[in-house]
Formats: sequence, C-alpha cells, structure tokens
Amino acid sequence: MTEPNKLTHHGVPDHQPAAGGIAARARAAATPQYLAGLNAEQREAVETLDGPVLVLAGAGTGKTRVLTCRIAHILSIGRARPGEILSVTFTNKAAREMKLRLGQMLGQAVEGMPWLGTFHSIGGRILRTHAELVQLKSNFTVLDVDDQIRLLKQLLQAENIDDKRWPARMLAGLIDGWKNRGLMPSQVPPGEAAVFGNGKGGKLYASYQERLKILNAADFGDLLLENIRLFREHPDVLRNYQNRFKFILVDEYQDTNVAQYLWLRLLAQAPASSKAQTIATVIPGRAEGVNPEPGDEEDSPRDSGSALSAHPGMTSQSAAKNICCVGDDDQSIYGWRGAEVDNILRFEHDFPGAKVVRLERNYRSTGHILAAASHLIAHNEGRLGKTLRTEDVDGEKVTVTGAWDSEEEARAIGEEIEELQRAGHKLNDIAILVRASFQQVLRARGNPRRAGVFARDQLAGRRSRLRAHRQCAEARSRRCYLADAARPCPQAPHSAVRGRPRRGRDRRAEAEGT
Repeated sequence: MTEPNKLTHHGVPDHQPAAGGIAARARAAATPQYLAGLNAEQREAVETLDGPVLVLAGAGTGKTRVLTCRIAHILSIGRARPGEILSVTFTNKAAREMKLRLGQMLGQAVEGMPWLGTFHSIGGRILRTHAELVQLKSNFTVLDVDDQIRLLKQLLQAENIDDKRWPARMLAGLIDGWKNRGLMPSQVPPGEAAVFGNGKGGKLYASYQERLKILNAADFGDLLLENIRLFREHPDVLRNYQNRFKFILVDEYQDTNVAQYLWLRLLAQAPASSKAQTIATVIPGRAEGVNPEPGDEEDSPRDSGSALSAHPGMTSQSAAKNICCVGDDDQSIYGWRGAEVDNILRFEHDFPGAKVVRLERNYRSTGHILAAASHLIAHNEGRLGKTLRTEDVDGEKVTVTGAWDSEEEARAIGEEIEELQRAGHKLNDIAILVRASFQQVLRARGNPRRAGVFARDQLAGRRSRLRAHRQCAEARSRRCYLADAARPCPQAPHSAVRGRPRRGRDRRAEAEGT
C-alpha cells in the first residue's frame, strides 16, 4: 500500500491544489474582493511587488484601478504600513479619488496615508519638515503666479530694465522652465541666461531666489527644486526617506519633467552607505537626446543644461527599490510644459531588471475606434509599443471629413446636427469638441436655434468662470491679509493688497476737485 505522503496527482503541480477540490474552493473563496474582476494583465501588475515595475497602460485599460488595487494588496498582505507607501499623482482630484476607492476596497476610511498626493504637495511637506536646511522657515509662503510676477517687476525695476520690452511674465516663464529641468541659478547654461534682459537673465534668477529666501517664500517650482538640493546637500535626510518608503507608486509617468524625474530617482534608489555616495558635477550644454558615449557617466545629463547628474544615493551601483510607474508613452502631451516622454522610454535603463506589464484590453471604446487610433499612433517614433484590443462590438466606423477652411468645416458639422435632429436625436445628446474661436463660425451660419444653443452654453461658461475668478480673488485677498499680519514685511509682494478695498476719496474725485 502506498503511503499517503507519496501519492502523486498527475497533471497537477505540487504547489497548487487539485481543481475542484476542497483546497481549490477554499483558495477561491479567500481571494480578496479587490482582486475580483481584474484581467490577467491587471492582476499581474497588482501582484508583482518586488523590484521595479513599469505598467504600460493604454487609454481606458483601467490603470487607476490597478494602482489602487496594488496599494490595497500591499496593505492587505502586510508588506508595508500606510506611512511606508509613497503614491504620487498629478492632481489633487486623482489623489482624492484614489483614497476614496481604497476606502471602498478595504471597507474602511483610508487614514494614515500621508504620502499619497501630488508631486508638489508631497515635496512641500518634506520641505516644511527640513526648511531650515534650505534657508527657509517651516511657515514659508508659497507664492502664486501674480505674487511671483509682482516680485519680478520689483527686480526688473531695480536693474533699470524696461518691463515693456522685457515683461516680468516672460522672465517668470523662463525661470519656471529652468526649475522644471532641475536647474539652480548657477547651473543655467550661459547661452540661455543671456536671452533675457540684455544678458541679465541668470543674474535676475539668482536675485529672485535670494529675495524669496529673505521673504521666507517659495514658488511652485521650488517645492521640488529645493527638495533636490536638500537631498543632494544632506545625504542623511535622503537616506531617511529612502528607508521610510518601502513602496513607491507613480501615476502618469510619461508626463514627468526632469525635476520630478530627479526627485523620484533619488528616492527610488536603495539607501547607499555614506562611503559609497558620490556627487558628480553637472555637465551643462549636453545635447538633448544624445546617448552616453562609452566612458561617459551612466547618469550624465541627457537634456541641455539639465541637472540630471549622479546625486547622493543615485549611483549606478545602488539597487532599485520597489517602484511601480504607470503611464502611456502614446499619451504624452505635456512637452510644452517640460514633460519628458524619454523618462518612460528609458525606464528599463534606469532600473535594470524592471518588469514591463502591458495593459492592452480597452474597456472604453469600440473596435473600430481602437483600430483607427492604433493605426495612427503606430507611425510615432520612439515608443515602447502595445496593441489595444476590446471585447466590445466593432461599432460604427470612424469618419474623416476634409474641409477647405473652418467655415466649410462648421457648415458640415451644422448639417450633420440637422440630420441627427430630423432623426429624432436631441441637441443635449450631441457633443462637439472645438476651440473657442470655432464657436463664432457656427453662430455666423445664421441658424438662430443652433446659435442660441451654443451662445447660451458659452455665456453660461463665461459666467461660471467669472464667479470662480471673483471668489478666488476674494479668497486670495483674505489670505494675503492674514499673511501680512503674520509676517509683516515692507518688501513682501503681498503688500499690493494692503490698499484694497480703497478707502476715503478716490483719485478721480480728488482730480475733479469734488
């Protein structure tokens, strides 16, 4: 008689229970609810927890669900505490939605996840904790665009620069671009610094940063730039956060700029010993997109004048931590504001041994729409590649209509709307994606009913924006009054609000002598 422990089950692996058996049913019943309904690729992305993971998620493939389920999985199996997970999104709305979904999955409100938020909100929190190390105080003020431009106008006036020829808003855009690339004033390439104010752009940038320190203030770009400087100059602080975060998750990775990339690279490396840490010099003027030549440093800059260099804890010998980045190289549309699609393209180079999971099943569109989009995007160069599919019906084919000008285009759309109306469709069931100027052409066609619909919608939108602007202005005035009361400073850009609302007789009344 064969001993029970020597019985074999042909065709069934040793590590899995026999199909239909008690153990198999028990395992199925024990499957967490948050994993139910995930397809094979989504589940692979959720359950692959060790090492770097890149999730290439096409449009409508459920990437938000994957990120949320991954966090729930980490918490449920006890791989990390809530405070040991760094989850970065691009908007506060996305962060709130992720917290709400986590609460629904885990059956309780998600508390104790202080590191789930946007790049800048998390960067600001780190900066306030270590403000003294970057010559700030923990109660520093974050300037908005209006305050920033007002401060830059003061600097232009001090340098006797004509602010009509060299607008402060133009300088603000240059400074924002430099900060998005992780460049401190001393790292800006001379050629770029010379394009503003007759060669004084670099000096104005340095003066601006100095004035911010005097005012105990920072702008939006400083929330990450000063983080990078903090980590570079204080390796012990960097090691503290590297040890704290056991898992890092990033949404919309294709839209990260150089500063965000640097910040993540620093935190995503395994903590290195103090002896192994090195600080490499910045190499300005490196041509964008040029691959390192043999003998070059692996982490040398790929962007012209960027600060992408080896920082403490960012050496090629450091093993990557458990970082999961979700993105789609085909949806990178923010290059105009500094986003680098190359960040996602070089993920496997930055994190050797990374696992790439492709989410290709689309839950949003019909077959013909996916086929048209896939055929069009396939012509793009420098993409990782994926093929979207759907189990939905093929649906109607995509129609492309050519027009000589915008007026003919508007006429064709108007005729299509009339045909739909005659077929019994309501105007509320019709959506048109247009630019604002295009709506004028629709009204010019002379159809009162159609013009009334679009004019009414446009007017409602303008009124809504005006109400939001007034509310924002009032809230900003209150905030500025409180900031001036807490930190009185005659040089503060908030001082412009001190004369509002006007008190007593106005200037016009005085000029008229009434």
